[in-house]
Amino acid sequence: MRKILFVMMFLTISNYSLADGHVKRIISTSQTGMGNEIVYPSGKAKITAFEFTVPVGGPVVPHTHSFPVLIMIQQGEIELTQSGKSYIYKAGDAFVEDVGVVHESKNIGDVPVKAIVVAIGVEGQKIMTPIK
Repeated sequence: MRKILFVMMFLTISNYSLADGHVKRIISTSQTGMGNEIVYPSGKAKITAFEFTVPVGGPVVPHTHSFPVLIMIQQGEIELTQSGKSYIYKAGDAFVEDVGVVHESKNIGDVPVKAIVVAIGVEGQKIMTPIK
């Protein structure tokens, strides 16, 4: 009985803390922004986060990733192209880029794109490999 009471109390407190506005979900997904399943490589985990800026009209050259990369657009609008398909993301959007799939982007808005990038990677592997 004590155990049940404790669990009920914990659930009540947990629900309260999530419902009081302190937590805002940005993204929860098992798919990339292009609709594919997220794939994790094996190796020693290393997470890197940084702000990335793309000037107005500026491209992000064709490239691949060795591991999942989470992109959270803070400002602007970007067009991501992969295998002839285009996806538009703007401020407030978040998505995961594909592993091992060539893709490129372009700032299609009228302000610089600012994005928070979180690379959920593996030590010793490059975050981005440009394709020539």
